[in-house]
Amino acid sequence: FLGGKMSLSKEKAVQVIETKIAGPLKLGNARAAWGIHETANEDVARAFRVHAAGRGFDYRQSAMIAFGGSGPIHALRIARKLKIPRVIFPIGAGVMSAFGLLVSPNSFEVIKAEKVLLNQLNAGALTERLNQLVNQASQFLLEAGVAHDSIGIRLRLDMRYQGQGHEIEVPLPQIKDIAHIFNELPRLFADHYARVFSISFLKQPIEIVNWKVEASGPAPPMSERGFFLDSFIAATEVDKDFIKGTRNVYFPDRDGFIECPIYDRYKLGPGVVIKGPALIEENESTCVIGLGDLVHVDAGHNLIADVTAD
Repeated sequence: FLGGKMSLSKEKAVQVIETKIAGPLKLGNARAAWGIHETANEDVARAFRVHAAGRGFDYRQSAMIAFGGSGPIHALRIARKLKIPRVIFPIGAGVMSAFGLLVSPNSFEVIKAEKVLLNQLNAGALTERLNQLVNQASQFLLEAGVAHDSIGIRLRLDMRYQGQGHEIEVPLPQIKDIAHIFNELPRLFADHYARVFSISFLKQPIEIVNWKVEASGPAPPMSERGFFLDSFIAATEVDKDFIKGTRNVYFPDRDGFIECPIYDRYKLGPGVVIKGPALIEENESTCVIGLGDLVHVDAGHNLIADVTAD
């Protein structure tokens, strides 16, 4: 954990699982621990299905990007449940969110909840409402030291057909004269609605539910390859001796433990191919590669895993 700098108590973890889970359910400790892991996987997969269905998105031909401290541990099992064929483990996956925070531009979003029917709105009223929110969001960045000319504005509306219980977010065109957007709103909404649900109702009244304005400043400067890649390569010592040991890992597919090789990610150069089961360790996370899954290292030092079908 933390590249070996922080010690964890396996004994205490086993004790808690045995007392709280394994004992009451009359299970072995390993089977109980796996049940916890699998429950987390299923919760993520279920949420993924719900959100994807709500957006009309078929993810089965897409790639999943695994990040976060525990994301790479769960990713391949979740991808298999969702029938996603490929998982990408980016460099620094365990701290990707923190890195994103550091390289993201300053931004501030203002949201106003106000239901208004389009047929009761005009161009002037639309402009007035949005400009009020633009001024509020921009003021936050001005106070943070962002130059006025460097502020970018994104306008979005949550819209729905009157009487519906759910709305969809409609981005508005990036133009200075907001009034020109007004006549385009019915078409913009219908296009987005059809994209999500493959249907639209041209004569049904449309209403705006939420008004959203996001103001953002310029992104911090980065090198051509990106700071993260530069830092990772600086810490990498590509070496053919990239297996640093073995560890017994529980796989329910085999109903028991399998001795798995442990790979040092910092010694894996582009072109290296690894067949699971395996563990690939880096300072902030561990990538768990399942039975039969195939991983290769691309030119950007990302791990690309092809998921075997059940």
